[in-house]
Amino acid sequence: MKKYIYFTLFILLVVLIIVGFTGSQNGENASQAQPTSPLNTFKSAYQDIAWGTNVQKHLKILKTDLDGVSNATNNSDYTMLAVYAQYIVNDTQSAIQENDQYIVSPKLQDAQKEWRLALQDYNSAGQFLLQGANEAKNGTVGAENFQKARTLRSSGTDHLQKASELAGIT
Repeated sequence: MKKYIYFTLFILLVVLIIVGFTGSQNGENASQAQPTSPLNTFKSAYQDIAWGTNVQKHLKILKTDLDGVSNATNNSDYTMLAVYAQYIVNDTQSAIQENDQYIVSPKLQDAQKEWRLALQDYNSAGQFLLQGANEAKNGTVGAENFQKARTLRSSGTDHLQKASELAGIT
């Protein structure tokens, strides 16, 4: 599933760049009132590509974190679960901060917003997972926090899917 998302994000970026260049040329021919300069088109395409590359980088990091959570859960290793939950919190916070630095083309703005919502949900899920893991290490169940983490992870995945759709990947 994650490899599919990486691949589709890459394909989407290539298509958007091509459409962006084609669309800007058609727009210049149709309207002389506000011509789009090649430099602005290039800057916009560059930001789109850079943002897409950043998304791919953070998807790989998040996949590693989630794999660690899965392994720790399968082994009932609550110490490692807490470690990977903290990684999720830290890594999603970093991804949110980096995401907010990009000014993407209007075609990708909604996808960028959905990506941010996905990161926020994964961040919150990581926080609840960390609380649940610490409770479990201390001998209490932590079930409520684990359930909240599961719900937020699911919501994050829904936002990620929506971001892919908005970006034209699916």
